[in-house]
Amino acid sequence: FSRNGPGTMMIRLGSSAVIFSALASIASPAVAFQAPKSNSAFYRAGAVEKAPTATELNIIPKDISYGEESRKYRRTVYTHDDWVRHRAPDRFVRNAISLFSSGIYKNIGGEIAFVTAIAAFVVAWNAATTGYVDLEGVKHAAALDLPSATLPLTPFTVVS
Repeated sequence: FSRNGPGTMMIRLGSSAVIFSALASIASPAVAFQAPKSNSAFYRAGAVEKAPTATELNIIPKDISYGEESRKYRRTVYTHDDWVRHRAPDRFVRNAISLFSSGIYKNIGGEIAFVTAIAAFVVAWNAATTGYVDLEGVKHAAALDLPSATLPLTPFTVVS
């Protein structure tokens, strides 16, 4: 902050933004905001070529996922009745019951199972190598004399 208080800093930042945008518009016109010349062509070395299709690139998936297949049945309009149902008091029970049959879970079920399996392995490993405290508060000794699974804290503190 400057000597004159935080309001002066806001004015300085605001005027800097105006000056920066003015210089940017002088140096290069806003070509990013222009409509593309053609949707089916791209430019390479000054020549216009037809863009290859997904079939030509061989990137069509063999098995279409549930999420991609169900896109054609999704609504594009969210009505008032949909909003009332979405905000209903019983929505938590309804969502908990339909958790494992939801489209999101069907899409990421494999990833959830993988992360859960890794977490369960780490918990079991650390219980076996460092011991554990049961629900009655009794400390049990380690069953294995091996190092525990740990992560360094540095990557988690860098962003905080």
